[in-house]
Amino acid sequence: MPSAQPRPSRIAINAQKVSTSQSYHAAGSSRYVFNLLRELRNQTPPEEIVAYLNDAHVPGELAERERFLVRQTKWPTHIPSVRIVWEQIVLPHQLKRDGVTLFHGAINALPIAWTGPSVATILDLTFLLMPQAFNRRNRAYLRWMVRHTARRADRIITISDATRRDVVHLLGVDPERVTRVHCGVDERFKPMRGTAVLDAFRRKQGLPDRFILYLGTIEPRKNLIRLIDAYLSLRRDGHTDMPLILAGGSGWRNDDISKRIADAGPQSGVFQVGYVPEEDLALWYNAADLFTYVSEYEGFGLPPLEALACGTPVVASNCSSIPEVVGNAAVLVDPTDVGSIADGMRHVLHDRALHAHLSAAGPERASNFTWKRMADETLAIYRNVKRAT
Repeated sequence: MPSAQPRPSRIAINAQKVSTSQSYHAAGSSRYVFNLLRELRNQTPPEEIVAYLNDAHVPGELAERERFLVRQTKWPTHIPSVRIVWEQIVLPHQLKRDGVTLFHGAINALPIAWTGPSVATILDLTFLLMPQAFNRRNRAYLRWMVRHTARRADRIITISDATRRDVVHLLGVDPERVTRVHCGVDERFKPMRGTAVLDAFRRKQGLPDRFILYLGTIEPRKNLIRLIDAYLSLRRDGHTDMPLILAGGSGWRNDDISKRIADAGPQSGVFQVGYVPEEDLALWYNAADLFTYVSEYEGFGLPPLEALACGTPVVASNCSSIPEVVGNAAVLVDPTDVGSIADGMRHVLHDRALHAHLSAAGPERASNFTWKRMADETLAIYRNVKRAT
């Protein structure tokens, strides 16, 4: 009588941060987990993947299929305090009941009660490096949890070499346990210059032919007050009459940004347009003449990479992870210096040869980053942990 086939390994991924909301919750961390799950689902590896999703609608791209299972909590885990309770108390029991053989804490956290093999992604250490950007209670929890995670995980994934260095130096983790796995960029982010679709989008949004764009969460660590001041100095000195458009959902402690825009007045040329739906992102990047992203700290930096893929010239910070993402395909500036930001913007706006060079270099640079590669490298880490255990 033939022997029974062994049951495949079952890998669980905590995907509570995947969000379909029209807010900043659907930004970077959500997109990282979503794209990891989507690519693993598309590849149908021999391992079973179990995605623990929240109580929101499950996107069609993450629907169950062979060897890709979905477990949807009824808890309102979009509320941070509820998510923490669910992760620490409910999730360990579910992992045991589901026969999970490896757990991936995809956003900085592991359940204390889980004693099986584990992988954790630490996206960034902003709460350690820029504590002023977090409220006290949130900062205290993040510090405690990330240190527990760094001690407990069999392997740690970071999404940039810069964050890998931070994890090693700030958390004292053995470098052998930390692997960098870059994020990717969707194929839909590509140049669309001169298309009827882009013209129709500009008309619909009431956009001029040329404007400067920031796209990301509206929050202090994105350094938007310095960006606004740099832009206003260019406008005041007659270097540009293009508007500066700030697009993105409102994050925490953004009152000072709103006040700076209000103080500048309605004739300043600075406008906020709010949250941008996922399906419109490529249109916004393509419609812009220049993309600016002068954040003081990033774990990776998806928006500048997506702008590069669309062939839009980029002015970005010269610190943290951003230089390793944009390479030589962007103009880098000191985000702490308003004059440096203004000079970088002015250089691209006035030097049309540089503008054309950056437009051509961006898609080539972005082609080095794919979500499939990210999923492949992550799957290899899962397998190495299983062999070691």
